[in-house]
Amino acid sequence: MEFNIVFVLHISATVSVFLSGLFIMTVRGVKRPILFMLLYRLFSTLIMIVNIFQTYQTHYYVQSIWNPLHLLALLLFYPVLFGYMIDFMRPGAIKLRYWLWAYVPLAAFMLLFFGFGIFRGTMPLFTNYAAMRPYLSEPALWVCFTAAAFFLATLSVYTVRTVRLLKEHTRTLEANFSYTKGITLQWMWWNTVLALTKAVLIMLSDCVQGQVFKVLGLFVIFVEAILTTTWVLRQKDLYESIPVTEEGQDMSFTEDANIVISSAKYRVLKHSLLLLLNKDEIFKDPELNSAKVCLMLGTNRTYLSQVINQEMNTSFYQLINSYRLAKAMEMIKDPLTRRIPLKSISEICGFKSMSAFSSFFKQTHGVTPSEWKKGC
Repeated sequence: MEFNIVFVLHISATVSVFLSGLFIMTVRGVKRPILFMLLYRLFSTLIMIVNIFQTYQTHYYVQSIWNPLHLLALLLFYPVLFGYMIDFMRPGAIKLRYWLWAYVPLAAFMLLFFGFGIFRGTMPLFTNYAAMRPYLSEPALWVCFTAAAFFLATLSVYTVRTVRLLKEHTRTLEANFSYTKGITLQWMWWNTVLALTKAVLIMLSDCVQGQVFKVLGLFVIFVEAILTTTWVLRQKDLYESIPVTEEGQDMSFTEDANIVISSAKYRVLKHSLLLLLNKDEIFKDPELNSAKVCLMLGTNRTYLSQVINQEMNTSFYQLINSYRLAKAMEMIKDPLTRRIPLKSISEICGFKSMSAFSSFFKQTHGVTPSEWKKGC
């Protein structure tokens, strides 16, 4: 009965992963990151199908204490998964060196493991440590141990790099946009957690007797396929949202921090920006971004960013939304405009939605707009 539960979960997870790949194929304008995700799904599906046949043939597979196939599979498809996330956030970052680092060691491990199997005989799938002990002198087993250590090391490197890019992406959004819903990559934080959880559970299922980690691992695979597919299909093309000036200058995710402007130009630029905000009330434009402001000021994003970050000690996102919030609070307190619905006030002041208004209001003042209005 225990075996049947694992077998059914295994088939369900495989179907989920396969369907995930089919849905991801429907994404318009297939680009390199999407191709990476498709490869990830393809590798995962193929390995899981092989595992199903192994499960069907022998009960020992599902309770093995060390399964080299699982380990080599992890080394096969995890670089592609993290390649998707890294290349999505920073196009062109995944170069030949990345693949060499990932797959040359994998090829070496596979050749060594199967080579030792040919010349010294295939090792069984161990069900406990006592059964493994007589084989500790076998080179093939130590190839597995080395591969496991390499996998943990590379997984750590991928995770650190992805987290750094996610933090950089968040800073970039706040430096360029006044409204970030739909272009944030918060889901990638969860995707990274799911990927790490899945890797840990798969390794534990091969090292600990019993079905608990096997069942949990298959459940996470099933859920991860559904959630990741939903996130990928809902995600807007990040690089269609990058501000571009009329002259075609990319105002995107690169910034020359070494460019320093004179203090006089600093003051002029800051004064001009404050005029646009206080007199022209440009913050009322819900689609306002750094590129539009740069065109109004006749400057570039680097200069604008330096003035906002260093002189005003804030970000573009915080600056624009703080002006919107101040205007909204002014209208709520004004007897002439107090009766206007909060949703309309938020739209007049430049917030793209009532939820964005409420979220920023509560983040700033600790209460909702409705609660604050009652206290006025």
